Amino acid sequence: MTVMSLRIEERVAYAIERLMRSDDAWRSLVREMVDRWPDEAPLELGFALVSAASAIESSFTKTSPVRDAAMQGYRLAALISMDVYAMQLLEMKCEKASDLIAYWDVDPFFARL
Repeated sequence: MTVMSLRIEERVAYAIERLMRSDDAWRSLVREMVDRWPDEAPLELGFALVSAASAIESSFTKTSPVRDAAMQGYRLAALISMDVYAMQLLEMKCEKASDLIAYWDVDPFFARL
């Protein structure tokens, strides 16, 4: 297994654990991922969220209430990609996950979530 795949697995496992909690832990998930892995590419966090959501979705039946966790993961990943795109449009630096924090001053959705 490569170092890259181990890194991704760690992020996916973290996202699965947070998404599947019975409380509202998903609300702070993106902020926590940025804090834990500030030097990663922002879209790597989105990739980890999609991977986590897909793993949850494929592990439970369609009627399982846990499937809602998968939908939250997909939603958070989509919102990260929107932030990255908006940052590009605004010509903001967007090389590291920590760069998202500057954008959240412009659009505070994740800061308030």
